[in-house]
Amino acid sequence: MYTLNFCEYNRSNHDFDTIFRPSGSGDYLFLQFKSPMKVYHDDKIIITKENACILYTPGMPQHYQAVHRFRNNYLHFSSDENPARFFPLPENTVFYPENAMQIDDLISRLQQEYFSGLPYREEAVHALITLLFLSIGRSMTQETAQKEEAGHLYPLFQSLRLQMLTQCEKDWDIQRLCRQANLEKSQFYVYYRSFFSSTPKNDLLRARLEKAKNLLSNEALQVKEVAQLCGFGNQAHFTRYFKACCGCAPGVYARRPQ
Repeated sequence: MYTLNFCEYNRSNHDFDTIFRPSGSGDYLFLQFKSPMKVYHDDKIIITKENACILYTPGMPQHYQAVHRFRNNYLHFSSDENPARFFPLPENTVFYPENAMQIDDLISRLQQEYFSGLPYREEAVHALITLLFLSIGRSMTQETAQKEEAGHLYPLFQSLRLQMLTQCEKDWDIQRLCRQANLEKSQFYVYYRSFFSSTPKNDLLRARLEKAKNLLSNEALQVKEVAQLCGFGNQAHFTRYFKACCGCAPGVYARRPQ
């Protein structure tokens, strides 16, 4: 049974405030930092981002300080069992669950329930704390699975991207790429952007324009031929893209002093 000792939502202290409990607080403390914090742990300082979390177990030193503004959500609670042993949660270290908004909402609901004085308040609090750690555990499990999948897919995406950029004159429509990766369109875009911080269309266009600039230095080629050799459907499209990205029309670029 989880027993909530105290809970606060969107707590603000004065700027640069420090919390230092060398022997812990005597119970479990779960924190969600809503502003960057310096967390002191094992002679190291970790600068957190917004929505970083930490679960302190009883007896563990608690030492953190606001980088500037101090704002957080937290709950002190007691329990016969360590939630980190039941759910796959890190303990006494900073971590970043993917479900930050859900955590924020559940702590808000916990605070309301804690001060409500309604019948079965203790049971409701226990259920909400269980749901809080269950949701974090699911988020962490899914995140681990996604990282493992991404690690497996990265070499495939590297190979596909290399083929696309070195053979940019070919028709690389998104359906073709998705088939080769065996992924749905939405999945393909998510992974591609996470791996390369771009989109297939932008990378392909950039490769075609770089190839075009090289070919335009060959005076034996006409602009129409360069467009075809670089995979553009027609000269008008090529001219429009080239001018937008390079600042001048292909013909002007070709006549520039070398």
